[in-house]
Amino acid sequence: MAEQQTAESLTGVVDQLEDKAAEDGDLLVGDALEEFAGRLFGPLLMIPGLLVMTPVGGIPFVPTTMGVFIILVAGQSLFGRKHPWLPGIIKERGVDEEKFKDSMEKVRPWLKWVDSFTAERMTSMVTGPMKYVIAAVCILMACTMPPLELLPFACAIPGAAILFLGLAVTARDGLLAVFGLVASVGALGAVGYWMFS
Repeated sequence: MAEQQTAESLTGVVDQLEDKAAEDGDLLVGDALEEFAGRLFGPLLMIPGLLVMTPVGGIPFVPTTMGVFIILVAGQSLFGRKHPWLPGIIKERGVDEEKFKDSMEKVRPWLKWVDSFTAERMTSMVTGPMKYVIAAVCILMACTMPPLELLPFACAIPGAAILFLGLAVTARDGLLAVFGLVASVGALGAVGYWMFS
């Protein structure tokens, strides 16, 4: 998993995606991949994690598409690919610019709040072997999304864990990675309860 050393903010990533959506009239999965490929792989995990937590996540098949995107990106990152490959059917999935912008505006105050306490610290939790642990956990979380799509907005739980882990890598914040890993355990517990109770 190649990564550059510059940390990025959550609102900064969203701003770049909004600019891309405004330029093209919509935001395709392939556009997001193009925007961040070769940089920190964190944004490529944050984006789908964030989307399934917003009203966009209520659109049929969006959570499953995001789950497949996460599995492919994180899986290839485990093998050190700088530019993840995605099949055309995934790259061509997307959301309308207005829907994306409206969803982001609703969560922007929360994004700014999250950015206010992120910092570059405990970097050993987001570098070295931990990069692979984080990628593996994100894959596990993504695998829960297709079955959870049957429950309205249930994918927001693993989505939140993936968002925290992606943001941890993006901001190089090891403390946030710890929170993300704890959230992942909670997400697995919730998923297990829903699926087997």
